[in-house]
Amino acid sequence: MKGSRKTQLIESIMEVVRIVAGMAIAYGVALLILFLISDDPAFIIKQFILGPFSSPRRIGSIINLAVPFIICGISMCFMYAVNKFNLIGESIFMLAGCIITFVGVKIGNSLPMIVMVPLLLIIGAIVGVVLAFIPAIMDRKLNANVVVVSLMLNSVVAQLAIWILRYHMRDTTIGYTASEIIPESMQLPNIFGSLKIGSGIIIALILVVIASILFFKTSFGWKMRLVGANPRFAKAVGFSTLGISFAAQLLGGAIAGIGGATEIMNSYKRYLWMATTGHGFDGLLVAVLAKKNPILVPIGALFLAYIRIGADVVNTSGDIPYEFITVIQGIIILLVAAESFLSGTKNKLIFREVQKEEEKKKALQAKEEAK
Repeated sequence: MKGSRKTQLIESIMEVVRIVAGMAIAYGVALLILFLISDDPAFIIKQFILGPFSSPRRIGSIINLAVPFIICGISMCFMYAVNKFNLIGESIFMLAGCIITFVGVKIGNSLPMIVMVPLLLIIGAIVGVVLAFIPAIMDRKLNANVVVVSLMLNSVVAQLAIWILRYHMRDTTIGYTASEIIPESMQLPNIFGSLKIGSGIIIALILVVIASILFFKTSFGWKMRLVGANPRFAKAVGFSTLGISFAAQLLGGAIAGIGGATEIMNSYKRYLWMATTGHGFDGLLVAVLAKKNPILVPIGALFLAYIRIGADVVNTSGDIPYEFITVIQGIIILLVAAESFLSGTKNKLIFREVQKEEEKKKALQAKEEAK
């Protein structure tokens, strides 16, 4: 039993090492790319590394950008855990932001913030559950590919959100397409003074705690992880694999809806999204970085936010296109998602530990026989 715990500890440590090594290699490749394509590589590399920390505003921007990454990452952890890559979170995020803005503007300042904010978060969660239900039920009843269905549905839902904005929410007194200014009762206040970090980070961290408890301290979390790891075995021992994967997708959808609502209340004065934000897919990247572990999601989200802000800094202060960050993200996914990356080192460590345990057992048996 003791040996088994040690091998589990080695596996856990090596997973963290794999993630950190993947990030480090991708970061090193980013620096190499900057060195090769920039006319002033020393300045650009310095800006990429230190630029995100060069002012309180930029530090605050990293935290604020990490908020939707964290929430969408948690959302995708539920999908990833049951191996159902329901990518509807992309449009859930957009439509939830649209609907809660519509409701918030209609209500106005008639409700205090302590009532308004939870109400809108619940509405966002309901939007998420309803939308996540569609690809989930089509997968369950019609055996439709959940990835294909959710990707196609994203386009439909995005157009629905744009239609609502244009014809039911648009403020005609301004020269661009946006809603009326959202009431103060739904604008989350900033915290930490000059850093101007929105209090949406508190909502994100609460979701991390709740998701971690669900994953690792409840029977549902254990069943969910077992269904994802070995669905045949889970079915053989009597678990409802379809029901568990269905519930996980709905939970993931609810969290994505909370993410869209939080982002509007945390970072915007008006709703003005005329296209999907990409945060749903960012959530998938963060979930991959975290190896579907909610506890590690904030680390992956902060790293992604840091390199995004760094890319923005070198784009505005130098000659580097912002799109180079796509290359870095691709490398991160390849290294972290590849099961064989550093697997040899992990297997050697586990083998050595097993050998030590076997030698100890033989030594104890020899002592007993000598007695």
